[in-house]
Formats: sequence, structure tokens, C-alpha cells
Amino acid sequence: MTGDVLDRKTRAALLLARGMPTDRVGRDVGVTGRTIRRWQADPGFAEQVQEFRRVSLSETVRSLETVARTAVSVLGRAMTDEDVPTSVRVRAALGVLSTLPTISAHAELEERLAALEAAADARDEAHR
Repeated sequence: MTGDVLDRKTRAALLLARGMPTDRVGRDVGVTGRTIRRWQADPGFAEQVQEFRRVSLSETVRSLETVARTAVSVLGRAMTDEDVPTSVRVRAALGVLSTLPTISAHAELEERLAALEAAADARDEAHR
């Protein structure tokens, strides 16, 4: 396999991970949509697409975490600033409180996932 085909496959995997339609990916990388669908049937290629999706999602989450910290700081100031109207302070407080269940569920899911991964790693280690 030549470097050009590998480069095309890598670019195709990245475009698919970004949600681009198959036929458009094919046009963009210089192959047919049928070729892209054939590549998608390859487990290695499908895993590469999934890895690009994971990386993209992780980058997005990191960006959101940064913005969320700023938002919490702004809301905190709005909630305690006596010059801000009471109605705005109450809405800010309600906004913060409404996110708590989602944040708690996410944190719990992260802990459970980490525990499952640790158990799987221990099981794999025991079978070696």
C-alpha cells in the first residue's frame, strides 16, 4: 500500500469522524463513495474513525470545561453582586443548580467506568 493511499485513508477517516457524508468524503479524498464504504467495512479503518471521534470529543470536552469554569465564575459573581438585580441573581442560581444533577451523573459515570476498566485490566493481567 502506497503512502498516498494511506494518506487518503487517514484523511477519509478524519472526515468521517467529523460527520461528513460518505460520498462527499470520497470526492474530497479522490475516491468513490463505494471505496469509502468498503474501507468502512475494514475493522482497522473503522477503529481509526472511532479514535478520531474520541480525540475530537475529548478536545471538545476540554474546551467546554474551560468555558464552564469561566461561566461558573461569572455566575458566582452575578449571584453575589448586590448591584445585579435580584431576578438576575435568582436566574443565575437556578441555572447553576439545574446543572448539578447532570454533573453528578457524569462524575458517577466516570468513576464507574474507571472501576470497570481497572477490573478488566486486572482480569487481563491475571490471564497472561
